[in-house]
Amino acid sequence: MTTPSRGGDRSAIQIAGGIRERTLAALGEPPTTAVFHQIADEIHLCCPQLTRFKCLRLAYGWTVEEAIERFHAMCDREQIKRRGLSERSWREWEAGARPDRDYTDLLCRLFETGPVQLGFARDYTPPEMRRPGAWRRPAAPDLISAAAQEASEHAERVETSEVGDSTLERLRTQVIWLSRRYVWEAPLPLFVEMRALQEQTRRALERRVHPAQAGELYFLAGALCGLMANASMDMGRRVPADTLARAAWTYGRIAGHRSLMGWARGMQASVALWDRRYEDAAGYAEDGLTQLPRGQGGARLHMLRARAGAMLGWTREAEDDLLKAADARESGAGDELHDGFAGEFAFRPAKHAYYTAVTHLHLGQPARAIEQARTALGLYEREDRQNRSYGCEAMAGAHLAVAHLMEDDPGGAEQALTPLLALPPERRIDSLAETLQSTRPMVRGSLAERLESFCATGLPQSAARALPESLGESQGKSQGSEGDLR
Repeated sequence: MTTPSRGGDRSAIQIAGGIRERTLAALGEPPTTAVFHQIADEIHLCCPQLTRFKCLRLAYGWTVEEAIERFHAMCDREQIKRRGLSERSWREWEAGARPDRDYTDLLCRLFETGPVQLGFARDYTPPEMRRPGAWRRPAAPDLISAAAQEASEHAERVETSEVGDSTLERLRTQVIWLSRRYVWEAPLPLFVEMRALQEQTRRALERRVHPAQAGELYFLAGALCGLMANASMDMGRRVPADTLARAAWTYGRIAGHRSLMGWARGMQASVALWDRRYEDAAGYAEDGLTQLPRGQGGARLHMLRARAGAMLGWTREAEDDLLKAADARESGAGDELHDGFAGEFAFRPAKHAYYTAVTHLHLGQPARAIEQARTALGLYEREDRQNRSYGCEAMAGAHLAVAHLMEDDPGGAEQALTPLLALPPERRIDSLAETLQSTRPMVRGSLAERLESFCATGLPQSAARALPESLGESQGKSQGSEGDLR
């Protein structure tokens, strides 16, 4: 049996505590058993390494010792003979061991639930017969939309005040680490950390700081908005992603940080591309280039404008932007965000090649798309862990499969798709599922069935369960047809 590291366990407990506090604070009334179960479900979605049994204890806010005391009190209250329950047994159950039938029944009584919900048994009910929302309240707080709204409102308010340099150093280090971890870790737990750190940054801005310190805090707040915008996109939430990207641009403007302003415009262009607002995407990229014409950031903006141009049928302009992107990469001296913070903010050669492949695909040049997609995959294979973006690597493979299908090469497409289908659900970002769905009309047999199953269970579905969106936003989200080759 594998025991999680102490550092990982502390992090999970911290995340669980944040989820519990946020949910209870939003209630305005004493929590019911259903609320505690909803908290446990959200904890499990954000920290899947924890057993459901442990998630329920954390949802109630008990230590192991307190849980055992509650167990004995329940036995006394219901006139059941006390058992010799030990802390060691409890911790073994939390680590994955299963109690005997007698203890299972008593633990179900304690938590007012069944053995399936405690993780002590399997649920064999067909998915279509399971009652939706059994583990959560229908009107759970919408974390992503709330974060986007808070960021947008706070970006409108500019106040100055005072914090120590050590606080600034800590916040800066944490933002850098989040941007780098995003390359190789699943987005949903990281989003919770990003939002907590953003709140700390906003609180620091409400204190007295010197003007230079205020500029640094606005920059860090904007960088966090940018990371949350990216996470929102990966979770299939384009409306909050656009709002957060616009807040990032606002913070960048207040801080006078040109590379953040350019990056944020690129994020807005990316949202517009997936939302099929191609002229908007081209406009955002063009505006970003006024702030960031060279380096990795300039190359990224030229590539986004090339992709938008290709979708609009502007062949000459798109090909011109491909050349300009290469020139921008060569001529830039680097900047604080793309080269210093790096991680998710970087636009490394592998991602450049992947974007080039996508552009050629939309220009109706599948052979050149295949060449560039293979180049991108080769570069990703040689990257170290810190720079090997699983999301972009998967997207390069997905577009390679589309290009093979356009070349009437189903064998090549299947070869490109096979490694993608091994991705765990928490890493199946929204754009990957949408790209793969575009191939379904062109594939047959077992591969088509595997694709359908793969696209049905991914990060957007997990995020929807953990962070349900409001009806209004759901209606406002743009939907694309499966036939559009992204």
